[in-house]
Amino acid sequence: MSAPTEITEVLVVDDHEVVRAGVAAALSRDERMTVVASAGDGREALALCCERRPDVAVIDMRLPDMAGHELCRRIREQCPDTAVVVLSTYLSEEAVRDCVVAGAAAYVTKAAGLTELRTAIVDAHHRADPGHRPCVSQIVRRLEQLVTDRGDSDAPTPAQSRVLALAAQGLTYGQIARDLRISESTVRFHIQKLKVKLGVRSRSELAVAAVRAGLVEEGAGAAR
Repeated sequence: MSAPTEITEVLVVDDHEVVRAGVAAALSRDERMTVVASAGDGREALALCCERRPDVAVIDMRLPDMAGHELCRRIREQCPDTAVVVLSTYLSEEAVRDCVVAGAAAYVTKAAGLTELRTAIVDAHHRADPGHRPCVSQIVRRLEQLVTDRGDSDAPTPAQSRVLALAAQGLTYGQIARDLRISESTVRFHIQKLKVKLGVRSRSELAVAAVRAGLVEEGAGAAR
């Protein structure tokens, strides 16, 4: 006789009631999982997570009171046994990197469909342990490959250009992160890529090289 299938307990977090109810209903129809709670914002989600201790929290990237990657970070800190699967309408380099840094087990787009979401949830539950390296879905691996390929070209990417413009004004990593609503680690990643592209070693040299290359306006100011 085969062993009974372990049931994955899931918390669903989305600020849109119809979407939240739809996702919960769809997941509940899968015999491998059960939805134990749902929430419409980050604070409610964190409270429910600490109370119910679900195996997996499925969270939207954009919530009314905090960003999805921030909720992910807090869940992983306060409920380390709960894995996080980010379910988002948006797919961007910054969003993926922020979520991976925050400890997300997977990042799935809403357009990917229920099959990929269900697979990500079950996989996140089975792989959840403190030493496990976050695994991202196939769509994110394709994105990261595109980012890597694009990053090898000489021209700065749009995201790098935004970071470069603010760095040239002398803003700190933290200030740039707040202005662009990305993580400091993402800012540092872009700065390092830009240093390599422009052949410099410091942020002050980066600002000068950027002006000479016509990437920022002269007079923007040296980076600190």
